[in-house]
Amino acid sequence: MRWTSRSLTRGWLMLAAAVITAAPVAVSATAAEAATGRPSALPHAVGGLLPSAGRTPARVRGGAAALEVLPTSIDLRSYAPAPGDQGQIGSCVAWSIGYSIMGYYANRTAGAGAPYAPLFLYMRNVAPGGAPTAGLYPDAVLANAQTAGVDTQSDYWQGTTNWQSPPTAGQIANARNYRVSGWTRLFNGAGQGATAKTSIMQSLASGSPVALGIPVFRDFMYLRSHTVYSTLTGTNLGGHMIAAYGYDAQGVLIRNSWGTGWGNGGDAKLSWDFVTRQASGAYTVSGITTPAAPVAMAPTVAALSVAKGAAGTSVTITGAGLAGATSVRFGATTAQFQPVSSGGVTKLVAVAPAHAIETVDVTVSNGAGTSATGTASKFTYVPPPPGITGLSPATVLVFGGQTVTLTGTDLTGVTAVKIGTSAATAKAVTATSLSFLAPAKTAGIYPVTVTNKGGTSRTAGSITYENPPPPVVAALTPGSGLTYRTTPVVVTGTFLTGVTKVTLDGRTVPFAKVSDTQLKVTLPAHAAGEAALRITTPGGENTTGSFTYVAPPVPEITSVVPSSGFTYARTPVVVTGANFTDSTRLTVGGVAVPYTKVSDTQLKVTLPVHAAGAFQLRLTTRGGTTAEVPGARFTWIAPPPPAVTALSTATGSTRTTTTVTVTGINLTAASKVTVGTLTVPFVRVSDTTLRLTVPARAAGSTNIVVTTPGGVSAPVTFAFVAPAALSARSHTVPGGTGKALFVS
Repeated sequence: MRWTSRSLTRGWLMLAAAVITAAPVAVSATAAEAATGRPSALPHAVGGLLPSAGRTPARVRGGAAALEVLPTSIDLRSYAPAPGDQGQIGSCVAWSIGYSIMGYYANRTAGAGAPYAPLFLYMRNVAPGGAPTAGLYPDAVLANAQTAGVDTQSDYWQGTTNWQSPPTAGQIANARNYRVSGWTRLFNGAGQGATAKTSIMQSLASGSPVALGIPVFRDFMYLRSHTVYSTLTGTNLGGHMIAAYGYDAQGVLIRNSWGTGWGNGGDAKLSWDFVTRQASGAYTVSGITTPAAPVAMAPTVAALSVAKGAAGTSVTITGAGLAGATSVRFGATTAQFQPVSSGGVTKLVAVAPAHAIETVDVTVSNGAGTSATGTASKFTYVPPPPGITGLSPATVLVFGGQTVTLTGTDLTGVTAVKIGTSAATAKAVTATSLSFLAPAKTAGIYPVTVTNKGGTSRTAGSITYENPPPPVVAALTPGSGLTYRTTPVVVTGTFLTGVTKVTLDGRTVPFAKVSDTQLKVTLPAHAAGEAALRITTPGGENTTGSFTYVAPPVPEITSVVPSSGFTYARTPVVVTGANFTDSTRLTVGGVAVPYTKVSDTQLKVTLPVHAAGAFQLRLTTRGGTTAEVPGARFTWIAPPPPAVTALSTATGSTRTTTTVTVTGINLTAASKVTVGTLTVPFVRVSDTTLRLTVPARAAGSTNIVVTTPGGVSAPVTFAFVAPAALSARSHTVPGGTGKALFVS
């Protein structure tokens, strides 16, 4: 095909711009950032602009006199391509130059081939292995666009995000037809001031959009509807390039490559203060060179959305050169089709025509020819898919679990049912009916489809999911508890299925679902009084239900048994009273002692050895400390001194040991018995009797003395004699009444 070259140059344009009106700025971070305080993944790629080396001062064209003829406002956006979205690919330079500014010249002068493919220009200029995050140098991109050109989006079937598939040789060859005819660097380096402002205004006033490099601060990343963006400081997330299409007294009108959800439908106004301080560089294109008409190319079928189906199946065809398609055929049969464009990429949506059950090639034709056949173009006809004629019930609760009966046609072989995007298992399948359990889903109306080897049903039924009524709390068991403890509670009511949250006075508490009428909750410690219990389900929140917190009672001690004991002995004691549960401390005379809790009314404690006197027992619980009362006293009694009243024998052998029975009083706690200076072993028989083993020693008299915690006994004389001198006799201890019989 012959074509004529068209060179598009700048002219001095006196254009009046419409005033932009906008809502206030709405800047926000993501919900994750707000919750954690840490940056989350950014919604768009930044850092796609790499700074060119050196600094190029901004210059005013035509001298000071030029300022007198500049219009007060300019808006070139009527020729600009619609806002696009670069997504998470660092291709802002390619979007600004290849898509936006080159597209502007194509629209304004009826240049051929637009829209042009920004991803192609990016892939041709990014460093090897750098895609998708590496950026571009604008000087290199402009030079490449001037010498090698940009492919058309209709030919670049990879779209705007498929960076994994590099440009083909055919696409590189086609790009040479669509080139930049010339370009100028207005300035390079930030902080160029009023001169940069004038150079940008001159370019825009002459009809040349400006590719503008800027830093991205966080609020710019999340910019929404606004009047003027004027942030001058902040964390620089990376360099970015946008296309400037106009100005007014406030600032520069730009078109970004972050989609229509950003800024004012994809556009923004940057304050002159921001531009003169922060803009890192600016470039203009003098025009583009294109054929008189797009270069005709035979279409290519790269993929089919559906590889098999029955007649009537909708098939989306992906490929190149589809925008000018004149026909689509399945085998030799012509099909109806509809072109669908998104992001500059055209796909064809065709309806498979009636055909025999076999595999055919799908081909597309345009004025340049017909697509080649291959693996990607195969479509296999299969028997018709099943159909749905009814659902019973057609309305279920959001919790799911209800059995639904589906009636229809050609249901044999169906194994799965889909409700929206949720799958359910088909049961009791016949050619005309089956059943399934409805899965849980949010409230709404969902299409129902069934699939077998013939495909997915086209006759769609629908099922409505409804929220249940709000929950109702009928009773709490128990209905009250102590303020200082967690309390397990059973909640009884209705419509409790699907509980998502339980709160007590607004504080979330743990819960376990038991049934539609019962929950188990664990209520935390709380101040005394009524606390509102609220249960949230998909149906709403209950309006009644409360739990009463009761302050714990003050403990009381009513008796201590026994109430006295000797000072030298540890005494087991039973303490009786009330409100002993969860006691924390027991003191005797202010000193803490260990104890064992028996019940809410009884403790066991072993009181230690202590000085004589009466001392108060006091118990501390969450409710307070017991009062000082007579029944809570324990008295330690000093023991009386021991006394020896009789010895079973007053003499012992000088040759053998002698067993002596000591009779007296207060001997229970005897700790030592001495015969003279010698401590002898003994056995306590009772409070009045000890049994001694006295060893042999030289003849003579000595004393027997008994020691107890109460003191020592008065000495009793004991004589050691030779065996021949022993005879039967009686001995009475002085001051005593007992007698002992001695046999020699």
